[in-house]
Amino acid sequence: TISPWQSLKVRVTVLTLAVFVVGFVCLSFYATRLLRADMERVLGEQQFQAVSVIANQLNVELKDRQVWLGQVASKIDAQMMGNPAALQAYLDQRMVLLQMFNGGVFATGADGTAIADVPLANDRIGTNYMDRESVSIPLKEGRTLIGRPSMGKKLGAPIFSFVTPLRDGGGKVIGTLVGTINLGKPNFLDKITQTHYGKTGGYLLTAPQYRLVVTASDKTRIMQALPPAGVNTMLDRYMQGYEGYGISMNSRGVEELTAAKGIPVAGWFMGAVVPTAEAFAPVVAMQQ
Repeated sequence: TISPWQSLKVRVTVLTLAVFVVGFVCLSFYATRLLRADMERVLGEQQFQAVSVIANQLNVELKDRQVWLGQVASKIDAQMMGNPAALQAYLDQRMVLLQMFNGGVFATGADGTAIADVPLANDRIGTNYMDRESVSIPLKEGRTLIGRPSMGKKLGAPIFSFVTPLRDGGGKVIGTLVGTINLGKPNFLDKITQTHYGKTGGYLLTAPQYRLVVTASDKTRIMQALPPAGVNTMLDRYMQGYEGYGISMNSRGVEELTAAKGIPVAGWFMGAVVPTAEAFAPVVAMQQ
């Protein structure tokens, strides 16, 4: 009996069918790859645009607070610094400060010890802050800065501070004025971070110089340390100043589409993150 496989007609038919199937699979794979690349570009650009708007808005908000603090500080002279009661009265009269800084405002002397505080209920007078870079650097170098996120000594909550030096008539630094943002209570960052990106994604405000998350849509990530270099390739790029979007695996092994935009006034960056499983759902559906 002659096997059907010995028939030239059958073999040609099978070979043709095999070539067709392989060609179809390759074409489908190629089309899926093209679609995914196109979606990455479109969604990435949209994500970067969204995060850029937020970052620019936040840069303005931070700058405004720096300016307000500087204006208040410019009226504090050596005579007032030598009279804590007068300094306290001056700060008490600047109620706008409490609208700008939900953690209150306090002044320190040249040794870093708080000598006036609003509101007084924060009980910071007499506490020394020289061990905090946010206070010691303005005292030593005479420059204004936005400090490292940390736990407040008296507030007992995660905070970050705006600090500007106080000077006498000759320009000598004689103290600091510190405006505090209490991240544990409602604050101006909430209107940015209370929203989510997509269904499962979110926003993160990051301080790369300290490798810390300042705040995020997921509040459990406040002051969370960032993974070490080499774990997340896109995070490494953002840490080096890259602004844009891309795909990488996070520290939990989840592939994500991310975008980031810098915030010059603080040296921070705002990021948006969404799992690719959500972002590329139409492509995933095609593959199934």
